[in-house]
Amino acid sequence: MHTESAGDDGKATRIIKGWIYALFAFDVGYEISLEKLKTLSASLPVQPLSRKKQTPIFLQYTRPPHILNLGACEGPLGERGEIQAKIFDFGAVSIACKWPLITGHGLPLAELPALAERLLSRDLATDARERVEALMKEIAPAIVRPDLSSIAEDYFLFIIEKLDESLRSEDILTRHGTELAQALRLETAPLSSQQQNDALSQKISYYDSDLLLVGWNAAILFDQDYEDTASVLELLNVELLEARRIDFELDRRIEQYAHLAHSHREWPLPFRTPFRQAIRDLTELRNESVLLAERVGNALKLIGDLYLARVYAAAAERFYLKEWERMVSRKIDIIDRFYQMMTDRLRTAQNQTLELTIIVLILVEILMGLFA
Repeated sequence: MHTESAGDDGKATRIIKGWIYALFAFDVGYEISLEKLKTLSASLPVQPLSRKKQTPIFLQYTRPPHILNLGACEGPLGERGEIQAKIFDFGAVSIACKWPLITGHGLPLAELPALAERLLSRDLATDARERVEALMKEIAPAIVRPDLSSIAEDYFLFIIEKLDESLRSEDILTRHGTELAQALRLETAPLSSQQQNDALSQKISYYDSDLLLVGWNAAILFDQDYEDTASVLELLNVELLEARRIDFELDRRIEQYAHLAHSHREWPLPFRTPFRQAIRDLTELRNESVLLAERVGNALKLIGDLYLARVYAAAAERFYLKEWERMVSRKIDIIDRFYQMMTDRLRTAQNQTLELTIIVLILVEILMGLFA
């Protein structure tokens, strides 16, 4: 792919107005009561999605998450920005750091890769985790079974509202494909043509002047009306977090129950029910995993909005979300098999106990007859 870093007259294309989003998703508990949350903090429900591209109105959050302002912070360009927490009822919190993407005379588009590297060099994830820990203390009564997971997901958005010249989406890719691919991969060194093509393969446009490029680590959006697209990408980052967390927990439990499955079975005693706790834990784990996956997957309804549905599909493919869901589904099937094995063992133990009891009673009756 041949690209250039300047326009036809040699002048570098500059960003006149834009934003940087650094998103960090955390799981903080089993559930968050949004009703209790309203009494504990000055949070507000997320506004309904707009009909920005003349799309139908039946595309909204099933249960709108709440937004809570967490103060200001300094951005990578020295500009002051704001930090918000988006709180979801299924126990997830997304920390969004937002800064202006501007400098005094505009930021050259070719400097996006260096800006991405500057973002990575800052310890934003640690700061986001500390803010989540403080938030959990503030809203503790609203969290059911609070437990901050060690797993987190980050994602970066580079939103460009206005350039110093009018360019079509095709022109943007032709002139600046190299730098855009580097920024998507958070790399400063030039990528091979194969990696450039792969990085830029997930591209979506609605009008001739807007463009969305979706990568695994970051997305770049050329659009003045960007809020809904950013919300969809933020939710997908949360979905990926929950898929990874469920997968991790299932892995841990499967290893635990695999040892139990191969352990020596004790001789059944009267009124003893072996594996009862294991069966109870397996049932709870399976139900919680299935319920969480269902709640997260149904958090946002995009039926009828072709543009946002394409955004969702492109990002889900980049995040390998379907692969994660398939892995979780397979492991839930393994949990089901463990459950069946444990219940079969329980029935066998109970039958053996019953048979032993009957044999003992018969022997007692015989002995009583002999010595009567």
